[in-house]
Formats: sequence, C-alpha cells, structure tokens
Amino acid sequence: MSDTLKVLDLFAGGGGFSTGFLQVNKDKLEYNFEITKAVEIDHAACDTLRRHLGSDKVIQGDITHEGVKEELYNTCSDVNVVIGGPPCQTFSLAGPARSGTKEMREKLKNDPRNTLYQHFFEIVDMIEPDFVVFENVEGMLSKKTEIKELKGKQAQVIELVCAELESKGYETEVENLPSRRFQVLNAVDFGVPQHRRRIIIIANRSGLKNPCIEPTHGNDRIPYRTVDSIKNLPARLPKISLSKKLKNINVMEEYYRDSLQIFVGKIKYIAENVPNLDHKRSLEKLYNKLNVEYLSIKDNQSNKIDNLKKFIELYNKLIIKYEINEFENSSLLINHQSRVHNFRDVIIFIKTKSGSNSSRFMNPNSDDYCEMLDRLYPYDKSKHKDTYVKHCWDKPSNTILAHMEKDGLKFIHPTQPRTLTPYEAQLLQSFPIDYVFCGGRNDQYRQIGNAVPPKLAEVIGKSILETFRKSKINNK
Repeated sequence: MSDTLKVLDLFAGGGGFSTGFLQVNKDKLEYNFEITKAVEIDHAACDTLRRHLGSDKVIQGDITHEGVKEELYNTCSDVNVVIGGPPCQTFSLAGPARSGTKEMREKLKNDPRNTLYQHFFEIVDMIEPDFVVFENVEGMLSKKTEIKELKGKQAQVIELVCAELESKGYETEVENLPSRRFQVLNAVDFGVPQHRRRIIIIANRSGLKNPCIEPTHGNDRIPYRTVDSIKNLPARLPKISLSKKLKNINVMEEYYRDSLQIFVGKIKYIAENVPNLDHKRSLEKLYNKLNVEYLSIKDNQSNKIDNLKKFIELYNKLIIKYEINEFENSSLLINHQSRVHNFRDVIIFIKTKSGSNSSRFMNPNSDDYCEMLDRLYPYDKSKHKDTYVKHCWDKPSNTILAHMEKDGLKFIHPTQPRTLTPYEAQLLQSFPIDYVFCGGRNDQYRQIGNAVPPKLAEVIGKSILETFRKSKINNK
C-alpha cells in the first residue's frame, strides 16, 4: 500500500462522498486519498462528477450490468477504499414507503433499488479493498429481512450487512462501542449546518477495531453551524403565478387587501436590509412602483382576483426590468435562483413565523396560530400538517431532501418570500462555495438532497486514515 489510498465511489451521485474525502488532502496529512473511479447512473449527476473529478474518473452506467462491473474490475483492482450508499427506497423515514398508499408501498417493496446493496458487496468481493464504507438512511435500522428463518436481531438488514462484510474478512466492530458494528452520525455534530442522521459502517481488513467517530460540534464543543451560513448571500425574489383555479383562491379574495399589504411590506423590508447599495436601489425602485399600484387598487371591491393578477404581472415585469435576480456576475451563483411560486404560497411564506410551520399555525392552541394561514392551507388537514416549514437563522436546517425537486415547502427562507435555492441547499449540505451542480434545477435539488455532506465524509475519511496509520505501525 502506498501513502495515497485509492478510492472507488459507488452510487456517487453529485459527489458528496468524493468531495469530502478529497478535502482531507487539504490538511496535508501523512496519507491522502485519490479518487480512482466514481460510478453513477444519473446523467446530470455524472456531468457534475465529470466537472469536478474529470471525465476519465467517471463511469456512467447501471452498477447491476456486467459491462459496468467488468470495467470496474479492470480499472480498480488496486483500489484501497470502496465507499458508497446504495439507494434503499423503502428504508427512508421521509418517503412514501412510510406514508403512501398500499399500492405505492408494495411497489417500493419490489423496487430493484432495494437490492442494490447486494451488487455493492459483489464488487467489494471482487476488488477486496482494504476499507469499505457503507452509508445509508437511519430508516434502515427498522428494515427487516423477509427470510422467515431469521428472527430478532438476526433479521435486521443492518446486521445482515455487517455480517456480510465480516464473512468477507472485514472487521466491523467499533472501538469503545462493545458489540456495535455501525454508527449513527448526525451531520450537525460535525460542522454541517443541518440535522442529518445517517448510518455509517466502516470496515477494514487489518483486524483493527474501527474508530468511534466523536462529535466536534454542539454542547460544550464548537457551537453548531446554523442557517445563518447562507445569510449573506444576495437576495433573490421568485417569479410569481396566480391562477383562478388555485386552491383556496376564494380565501385570497377575502384577504385581498391584507395579501397586498403583506407582500408590499415584505418587499420594503428586504429593500431596507440588503447590504449591497446597488441592489438596495433596485429593490427600492421595485417597492416604490409596487406601493403606488397597491395604493391605487387596495380599496377596490370588485374584480379582486383580476386586480391581484395584474399586480403580480407588474411585479414579474419589474423584477426583470430592475435586474433584481441578476446583480452578480459570479459564476458561483449560477444556481442561486428561486423557483416559481404561486401567490397563495408566497403569502403563507411571509406570514408564517420564522422557525414555525403549518402544524403550528393551524393549531388554535399554539402561539403561532393564524386564522388567515389556517384558512389558506390548501392540503388535507387529516394527513400531514407540517407541509410548510419556515427556517430561522439561529438554528441548523432540517434534513435537506431530494424531495426538493418536487417542491421546497419544508425549506422556506427565513426572511425572503420563497423556498431555498439549489445554491443555498448545497451550502447547508456543506459543499464548497465553488462547487457547481449540473443539470436543471430539479436535477440539482435531487443531487444535493441525496448527497453525503462533504464535511461528514471528510471526518469519515480522516478516521480511515487513522486506522490505516495504525495498521502500518502494526505491520512494521
């Protein structure tokens, strides 16, 4: 083994794991990492990987296909570390496996992605790396095998994964954690401004117990990083839509004047609080024009929805005219653009208290209760009530989800009337500020939401180097 450990990244996604391992090299330690290959099936994610790792490092294809495996065996025979998080859809605590229809749950149960970890181990078996890192969602802890002969702890998929590694000659036990073969790590404990709990299995062929990864942030340690991490980014305003078919449009009509006042007041607030003088002037122009329009239509008692639509059309034209979202030339901010929102949701975003959610603003017993928001809420109240979640500056973010490609309602900006941009989401995932995700906005959200936070991956990488160092000493 050389002083450089070669890494194969399976199910590489947008490159969170690889990025974290390469960040270890910046500390100029005795040993470092080199990414030999990254394997991914998604085209946009592969474009991202090629941009950051180089085209020669990326294998785009289905890991279950023999041709892909053959290429891996030919190019990665000397790999020291295999890392990866096989997608296991029914393990997720947040997805439809827990909350969807019976038909949806059955479909997910038979989803071939749930057996991808078997192909992961087939590749490990062929390459025989010195280290294996297996990452997965916390929901995997409750996943049971359907093998009827197995009972109790033996039936847990997580235990079977560990047993599979041990059968291949790997030590999985964790130092100072008797009989524990995996760790559940929360990214927020390692400098990521986001709560994100993940199962991590580290296994090695040196016969050494694997390091217990100790938190570096929280409690009496370094304070947690929070959503404040994105506070100094340039302001962004969404393009807004309004259709007469919008659910609860009648409630919008009832709150016609209030809605206009709330919206114009928010534009004024943003204009008063942006630090960039040029941006401030443009936002002030926007506010002044909108305020004149508001004053002219606020008392109209007829054609309220038509008035709202014309007001929104004016707003959409003015944000283009005054280049509200185009004030920086930096290519780093190319993904810092808001998705389109409907006017009802924008009002909900503004009226919801920072750090609160729809479950609270619909609860009459909560201090956050708001009759207007309660009536505007467009979804089935007998099911999920926490559809809207507004973040606050002084706390870490909720777990960034790939579901952001569908909507971002659980990720409302603390002070701006929109959900988080892809760039904000990647910073809350601890990706470097100069990291660029390829593909459309939905592709970006999906890559970011599925990623291993690089700062967490970096900590895992360092723990592997420590075990490697000990094995070198033992073999002298």
